[in-house]
This record gives sequence, C-alpha cells and structure tokens, in this order.
Amino acid sequence: MTQFNQWLSEREPVWKRLEETLAENQSRFRGVNPQAIRSLCLAYRGVASDLARAQSSPQYAYLAPYLNNLTQRLHGVTFETPPAHWRGVYHFIAYELPRCFRRNHYFVWVAFLTFCLGALIAGATVALNPSAETFFLPSAMIDQVAQGRLWVDDVEAAPSKSSFLMTNNIRVAFQAYVGGLFWGVGSLFALFYNGIFAFGGPLAVCMRYNMGLPLLLFMIPHGVIELSTIFIAGAAGMIVGHALLFPGENPRWAYVYSRVRESLILVAGCVGLLVIAGLIEGMVSLNKTLPVWMRVGISASSGVLLFAYLAGAGRSAHALRAHEDDSL
Repeated sequence: MTQFNQWLSEREPVWKRLEETLAENQSRFRGVNPQAIRSLCLAYRGVASDLARAQSSPQYAYLAPYLNNLTQRLHGVTFETPPAHWRGVYHFIAYELPRCFRRNHYFVWVAFLTFCLGALIAGATVALNPSAETFFLPSAMIDQVAQGRLWVDDVEAAPSKSSFLMTNNIRVAFQAYVGGLFWGVGSLFALFYNGIFAFGGPLAVCMRYNMGLPLLLFMIPHGVIELSTIFIAGAAGMIVGHALLFPGENPRWAYVYSRVRESLILVAGCVGLLVIAGLIEGMVSLNKTLPVWMRVGISASSGVLLFAYLAGAGRSAHALRAHEDDSL
C-alpha cells in the first residue's frame, strides 16, 4: 500500500492541474501557446499510462472511470480536427489561388484559344452559309432577333435570376473541369463546344440581323469574369488530363493525385468568381435602364481588377514570408 500511496500522491496533483487547465480553456483552447500544447500532449501520454495501470491492477480499479474520462477529454483537445477559420479563407484568396493560377497560366491560354477557335468556326459557318443559323439558335429566337429584340429582353433584373444564372454557370464550369478526367480531351471539347454554341454561333446570328452590338452590350458587364472563369475551370481539367498522359518519371497515380489537388484550388476559386458573375448578370446585365457607359465601365473595371489580382496577389517577398510562416 505504501507504493500505491506514493504513486497516488505524485499523480493526483498532476490530474488536478490538468482538470483546471481543461476547465479554464474549455471555450478558447486554441489560444493556448505552442509550449502549453506540447506540455498537454506529454500530459496526455502520462494520463494514458496511468489509466493502463489502473485497469491492470485491482487495487487501482476504482480510479479507472475517472482516468478514462480525463483521458478522453485530453484526447479531444489534443487531437481534435482544426476548424475552418476565416484566416484560412483569406490565405486561400490572397495567396493560394493567384499563385496557383500563375503556375498554370499556360493551361488557361490553351483553354482561351480553344474557346476562340470554336467561336471563329461558328462565325465563319454562319457567314458562309446563313441557313446554318438554326444550328445555333432555335427558329423562334431567330424570328425574335429579326424583329430587333433579344431573347433576354423579356427577362427582368432580379435576385432570383442571379441564383439561376449562378447555378447554370457553375454547371458549365464543372463540366469543363470533369472533362479533364477523360485525358483532358473532355475539357477541350467542353470549351470548344461552348465557344461554338454559347458565344460564337449566337453572336454571328445576331450580327446578321444587326443585333450583335445589343447582345455584346448585354454580355460585357458579366462576360469578362464569367468567360475567364470558364477558361480557368477548363484549365483545371487539363491539368488533370496532362498528369494522366504525361507523368514523366513520377509514379503515375502519385503525380495525378498531386496535380488533382492543384487543380482543385482553381476550381474552388471558380465557384466564388461565378457567384460574382451571376450577381452582375442577374442584377446589372439584365437591367434595361443601365446606360452603355456604365456597362462598359463595369466590364473594364472587373477585367482590370480580376487580372491585377491573378497576376499580382501574393507576389511580394513580405507576403510570401507571411504565408509560409502561417502555414507552419
């Protein structure tokens, strides 16, 4: 019993201090400094050892429920999963997304050129064969355009329209990304297809009936962000396809896994940008009373801000050091 009393007298103060620490930091445990966290981890190991001793010796058995509870509480705060923080969102926006874009900008250029190729082919098709216009717009829409009205003229600006447009744009971006799983060909096809049927073809038909400018004036407030985001989503898909086709000297699936993680940074950024594009389209582009100068100004401003952000955010040495320090 002497040995038991000695062990108990040594360990009881430790358990009491841990109880007090847990009680004091119950709602703000993440404010504890790293040294205290390290000490707590060591304390957890000690209490786990005490629990094993209590469970293996009949004379200590009455301590087992208490030590088991203390061990579980320590485990919860020592090994809990860190929650999402606004600070993490800030670092993603300020550092990870623009730096990832710059690392993979050549895929974005390929996406842009593929889309433009589709648009040019559609435009040339309508110019050389006007009867092909029904491939790009339904007959009812063509009749409406011929009368000097766009299919969006009957749609009023409203928050509900923004929600619908966001959903549709995110669906298109998701298709462009998922196509990368088919060795990147699916992403190229999605971009080429949208270049033909979502932009080049309808614009060429409208230009035949002198409605090209009204269509462009509708598109430009949200178009810079929306189209840029579609290119980025397509580029993300091509990153995956390129990794599948050209792993180099790396183990194929390990390399694909690392590149998928890279591509998902771009995709996550696309969602936020498409929400902004949807809001502009639903509340601004559909607003018939908005003057031309304001539409052009919004388009130019959004383009300058977007590309200044993607090209310049997180470049400074101070910003890079801060990001690396916070990532430790």
